[in-house]
Amino acid sequence: MSATKPVDNNKKSEVILFAFEKHPGIPTVSGFCQKIECHLRFANVKYTQQDTLPFKAPKKKLPYVDIDGVIVPDSQFIVRYMKENGLADLDKSAGLTPIQVADSVAYRGYWEEAIYPAIVRSRWFDKDNEAVIAREVFGDLPFFIRIPLHWWFRRSLTNSLVAQGVGRHSDSETEVILREALESLETRLTPTGTTAEWFHKTTTPADIDAVISAMLINLCGTNSNPFCKKIVLGSKALRGYMKRAVEGFFPEFQTLINEIKEAEGKDRPVLEVL
Repeated sequence: MSATKPVDNNKKSEVILFAFEKHPGIPTVSGFCQKIECHLRFANVKYTQQDTLPFKAPKKKLPYVDIDGVIVPDSQFIVRYMKENGLADLDKSAGLTPIQVADSVAYRGYWEEAIYPAIVRSRWFDKDNEAVIAREVFGDLPFFIRIPLHWWFRRSLTNSLVAQGVGRHSDSETEVILREALESLETRLTPTGTTAEWFHKTTTPADIDAVISAMLINLCGTNSNPFCKKIVLGSKALRGYMKRAVEGFFPEFQTLINEIKEAEGKDRPVLEVL
């Protein structure tokens, strides 16, 4: 069914998120699946998750949702559908101005269309990282399914990333792109002395916070991006922003919470430790 049936605002909507399988207490391996989870939890929308694989999805990629029988694929259009049907509007709740909304659109595009492909490339083109991400994605499947599915999935990713352009970069060039993005984000998120907490210095998260929180959680929630994970956990601004999202909305991510606390401990002066 296509996304044409309106949500009945007089009743609680039933939301089913179709996404990659998650292991208990660990974030999903997909930044876009994590984005929709962030959006739903930030908006306090109850949902259930059904594990699936990309080749079963309407656009052959995850996530997609079923909202009261309406199938909506692609994270961007899931968020739009929820806004248009009165289910969730984080920008409105956060009180964003039209200029802030426009800035969010640009920043979302930068991270989703330029940086996330570089993240994926660093996972699947590096042999060490590929072994880790393949285990995290396909490790629980039977051998006779895991091997051909791994081959199909990596081939499909490789072809799309080469066509997109980032797949033509070297490992070192990809790291330059990722470091620049994280350092720029660190500058953007560094506190300015106000009591505001989120990307636009609002007291509640907006749409862009679901995107950025998801990307940082995804980078640090798997072990397939060690280069980026080290930068994020080593940055007070990036780590603090991620911590706010995790502790406030994903308390089950205990492994990540412990890693954040361990990184915070390394910031303390030696005399304070003693």
